[in-house]
Amino acid sequence: MILFEKRKGVLPIVGEVFCESHVDPTFADCQGQITIGDYVFCGHGVKILTGYHDYKKKGHLRQRTVLAKPVTIEDGVWLSSYSIILPGVTIGKNAVIGAGSVVTKDVPAGELWAGSPAIFRKKIELDD
Repeated sequence: MILFEKRKGVLPIVGEVFCESHVDPTFADCQGQITIGDYVFCGHGVKILTGYHDYKKKGHLRQRTVLAKPVTIEDGVWLSSYSIILPGVTIGKNAVIGAGSVVTKDVPAGELWAGSPAIFRKKIELDD
């Protein structure tokens, strides 16, 4: 199950997706556009975030100024449990994100990234 928090009238574009939901559902904030391709797999407690606050503002303006960048998750991606995808990120086809990773930049297709922040670990050799 994916819990979509809809704000600003932005609706997600979602393909055929499987998410573990019996422990901790996946959460997507939908401040900005989220596009999820087909055959994407989400582990427990994945967070997909598009909204962020302007750290240059002060006081209540910092809290109330919400900006957004789109997130794109292409076909065949595996988001392992408790990974966090930050605003503006694109994850390429058949990439894998390791458990507990924080993805701060684009991940090319067919690569395994892990860590906080997530970094390239290895190229994935896909079976045909």
